[in-house]
Amino acid sequence: MDMNDVRSAIFLPLLMLSACKRDANTENGNYLTIDSITTNNLIREVIEEISNNYADEVTREKLEEGAINGMLAFLDEHSVYINSEEFESFNKLARGSYLGIGVEIKQSKDGIEIISMIDDSPAFEAGLKVGDMITHIDDADISEMSTKDVYSKLGGEFPNSKIRISITRNKNEKIEAELKNTVIQLKTVKSSLVEDIGIIKISYFNENTLDSLKAAVKDLCKKNFIEGLIIDLRNNPGGILEQAIGVAELFLPARSRIVEFKSRNIDESRIVYSESEDIFEGKPIAVLIDKNSASGAELVAAALGENKRAVIIGEKSYGKGSLQTIIPIPGKGAIKLTTSFLYSPNGNKLNNNGVPPDILVESEPIETEQQVDILKRAVDLIHGIMALNVAPIKNTVR
Repeated sequence: MDMNDVRSAIFLPLLMLSACKRDANTENGNYLTIDSITTNNLIREVIEEISNNYADEVTREKLEEGAINGMLAFLDEHSVYINSEEFESFNKLARGSYLGIGVEIKQSKDGIEIISMIDDSPAFEAGLKVGDMITHIDDADISEMSTKDVYSKLGGEFPNSKIRISITRNKNEKIEAELKNTVIQLKTVKSSLVEDIGIIKISYFNENTLDSLKAAVKDLCKKNFIEGLIIDLRNNPGGILEQAIGVAELFLPARSRIVEFKSRNIDESRIVYSESEDIFEGKPIAVLIDKNSASGAELVAAALGENKRAVIIGEKSYGKGSLQTIIPIPGKGAIKLTTSFLYSPNGNKLNNNGVPPDILVESEPIETEQQVDILKRAVDLIHGIMALNVAPIKNTVR
């Protein structure tokens, strides 16, 4: 959950590595080089010293997890260790449904941070926001709970079970909320109609997104006379990148450049081109993005914008343009490792840079009137293109 982009921790493609390289001089699968032996001894000695002498009691499991997270955090903010509970949550989100309040979270020194939210979920309806810090669950301090207990309480024991959570917002605002756990059906694609303009809202990229999008576009076009399309990617944290690539490909002519993955590992580096024809047949498209549009959402926006297939409206996106590979550790969860970076069709690095809009529309504060206004501007823009009878700009084959 491009689960993300924990945003980073969990909104990401589920790509499995089945093997690890081994040194030629190994015995029973363990490295025997002097450097590796020294490193292992150093880590072991530090863990032993902390276990024996630290002021508070701390489990060896927590120390090992901390050591792994320390190594990964040294690399970048998106490479993290995913414990067994987080890994289970990731898999549920990728499959499309789970019991909970509709948030994705990650552990931080200040508590549990909400990093994304499912539309129309209990958390969404209660007014929780991305960036809120959960400090207490049912009056229990998060700092005194295990990660397993946190996930268990947020997931609920059965549908409609209630939990009370305490939130800190912007470091000083305190908020209390009572929520009901429910079965979250991750309907990632929603469609509607404004006049003769179709509106497609994509909230996340999971295993079902591409098929759902195809069905939504087909249904809109079958029931209505559609002259243009608005693809709403606001607050979309990403997800499975292959699904995002498929979404971009739907609206591009064949041989359009979609994205490039760059890595020091040649096996991870590739350029992706569209192979099919534009299902919307060149009719005008507007794409809406905001500062919470990340990863796969940025891939789609950049692909359609830089190929001159759509006008990008909103504000500069998040800037999470990297691919994480999920590497399972049997019985211990997984590590999420950055293995390549994303570059737009024009060669722009998306990581830390984001996608700039063609038309800037600020989204803060998020009010109903503001949300309606950006949609209205997109509808007016498409009507203007139609009135001018501007032909879509054809892509250059690369």
